[in-house]
Amino acid sequence: MKAFFASFAAQIVAVLAILAIVSACTLESRDTEPAMSLVSTQWNLKTLDGQAVGPENAPTLSFDTSRIGGNGGCNRYFGNYTASSDGVFSTDQLGATKMACADGRGQLEQHYLEQLGKAGLYAVTREQLHLLDTNRKILMVFTAAKPVSSRK
Repeated sequence: MKAFFASFAAQIVAVLAILAIVSACTLESRDTEPAMSLVSTQWNLKTLDGQAVGPENAPTLSFDTSRIGGNGGCNRYFGNYTASSDGVFSTDQLGATKMACADGRGQLEQHYLEQLGKAGLYAVTREQLHLLDTNRKILMVFTAAKPVSSRK
């Protein structure tokens, strides 16, 4: 009789251990990273027209509910934007401060702002933002820097 209970107890312990492992694996697979959001993320330019952009003085991009802004590499810029859930994107009334820029930063900034104005589509994947033209050519790729506190 003792052998039956010892064997039965061992079987119960084994089943419970297997259930614990299976449920832990199930919980891990459900715990995926949340998708990045345009509005709650500051984006740093990584590539422009397929060319890598160095981290020093790289343009940044931040979104509010209807406003866009950041640093173009030398000057602050701002404007309006629209972005739909199906990936359609547009900017309007882009403006910038007018400080003198040295070391080619002015050319980078000018090209960046031109391409930003041409963007017609966007895609957020993991920690990257891709801005594309309406022909689906990638204009620029950004990486997520950090969450942005809401602006008032």
